Amino acid sequence: MNIGLVTLYVHDLQKSKDFYVNTLGLTIDESQTGPVFVMLRSTNGWAIALEDVKILPPGQAKPAGSLEIGFEVADVDALYKQWEAQGIKMVSEPIDKPFGRSFLAKDPEGHYLTMYRLAA
Repeated sequence: MNIGLVTLYVHDLQKSKDFYVNTLGLTIDESQTGPVFVMLRSTNGWAIALEDVKILPPGQAKPAGSLEIGFEVADVDALYKQWEAQGIKMVSEPIDKPFGRSFLAKDPEGHYLTMYRLAA
């Protein structure tokens, strides 16, 4: 079994779409995108979907921030400085961990994003 898709329920679909396209460089798959759902794809094939939280039954929406997505990047420190300058919500500064170097940030809805580089 393989993970095929991660769906993030969001309150502001446009703001989240802009973040994932303009900040992370994902592309919109127009053939699978509609008024309340946006399919985003990476250059290496994985996908993230954004879906308007209003489609959930009443009382089913959970607060954002209970999910973490990890993205492997070439230069953790340079990306941290770039995002900090852009005003993206940073949770932790870059640190070395047993697996490599990473920092934690949040997307516009509060979902956690771990940006990491694996140790050589």
